[in-house]
Amino acid sequence: MATDANTQTFSHHASLYSRNRRPFALEDNHQVGTKQTATTVTAILAGSLNDDLNDTTMANNGYATGNARYLHLQIENDDGSETLTLYAYNYAFGSWAKLYLPHGSRIQLDTGDGDDTSGQTTNEAFVEAKWTTIVGKFMVTIPIHGIDRIAFVRDSAVDANYKIRAACSTF
Repeated sequence: MATDANTQTFSHHASLYSRNRRPFALEDNHQVGTKQTATTVTAILAGSLNDDLNDTTMANNGYATGNARYLHLQIENDDGSETLTLYAYNYAFGSWAKLYLPHGSRIQLDTGDGDDTSGQTTNEAFVEAKWTTIVGKFMVTIPIHGIDRIAFVRDSAVDANYKIRAACSTF
């Protein structure tokens, strides 16, 4: 047990399945008896996305995120000919749009007309959530900050070796 500045007693318990404020050692080398089955999602063409979310084909309505904060993707491919683009849906807007992610910092604008536009965000401060020439297997974590639905869009036909696995988390 330890005591903080307010003389309240607390104990530090590091767990892989709880919210932790400080780093903890990764030391669990035990065999895992059961684990979750991988969730594979379907990539579709952008024109198949349904703004009304009433399509009988699930992928055309995207996938509900449960108001998650992060999207975890594992993308696997063997030939580099497919492209993956993420599309986002927010119930308040009622339509699909390409997802753009922050890239770098805010751009300093000076138009010279006396308007103070410093610190405004421009298109150059964002980058499309898109992967091209995918070869091999990699994982990425993407901030989605409460986007209601996410869709996985391909640009052409895909083969059986093109796999997308997805999961969401709030922390």
